[in-house]
Parts: sequence; structure tokens; C-alpha cells
Amino acid sequence: MQPHDVFNRAFDATTTQLDQWLTLVAADADIEHERTANYWRVRLRPHQPGACPVELMLSRSQSYDLDAGSESVVAQPLTDLNLFQPLLQAVADGHLVHRTWAAQATGRVLTHELIVHLADGRDWRTRRIVHAGTAATELDAIARDRSYVAYRRD
Repeated sequence: MQPHDVFNRAFDATTTQLDQWLTLVAADADIEHERTANYWRVRLRPHQPGACPVELMLSRSQSYDLDAGSESVVAQPLTDLNLFQPLLQAVADGHLVHRTWAAQATGRVLTHELIVHLADGRDWRTRRIVHAGTAATELDAIARDRSYVAYRRD
């Protein structure tokens, strides 16, 4: 964790940048936005069918929550405030994949992953284990990807 005064300055700068970025997607998504003394939150509901809705909450307690598609990440450490504008931009650009891993033999879902392809070439990932399988089951798992379209299709 960062000292509160250092973190709060970075938090304010980041959320101001995010507020400005929201004006770029305002024509393409319904936006619910909230800023309090303790957190900054936005929910984007794209107008484009097949685009991914997303909700992000950044907390002054140095944690974040993210809902994208049907997956949630809750109370994660907020270590890199510079991640969130590129992350939201990538989601708006349709660069998010929801990958489900299932056992080939039984079809039992083992893992859900969110993979966001950032503009700088990096991937941001989160993984949620649903059922821990045996080593053989994991080796025989099949991935099914759900991709999303961009908020704006020109």
C-alpha cells in the first residue's frame, strides 16, 4: 500500500482523467457515474448489441472492483492506477474475451477467465476457479471463448 497522501493525489489525477475519457464514450453507452469521498464508480452499458457492459469502482482504501460481462473481481489491490483508462478503452474497443475452461469428458466448468488485450500489447487477465479438477481433467480441458464487439462500429 502507498502512503495515503501519495495515493490520494494519484487517485484524484486518475479519476479526473477517467472523467475526461467518459466524454469519449458518452455517445456509445449509457453511463452511470458516481464520485464520493471514498470511491469513484462508473457503469457503462453499451448501445451496440454484443458489446460488453462494464462497471468499475476505485476505492480510496486502495482496492478496486470490476464487473465485465458476467464476471466479477472484488476487493483487488489497487497497485497501478494507470491501468484503468487503457482497460476501459480496451473493453470499449471490443478487446475483451471471456474464456471458459471445461473438462472434455464431462463438460464440467473448471475455470472462467477474463482476458483484456490492452493497446500497448499487454494482456490483463483475471481467473476464477469454479471446480478444481484432477491433473488429467485439467490437461483435457476445452476452452470456449466469448468475444465482444466494440461500443462503436463505424
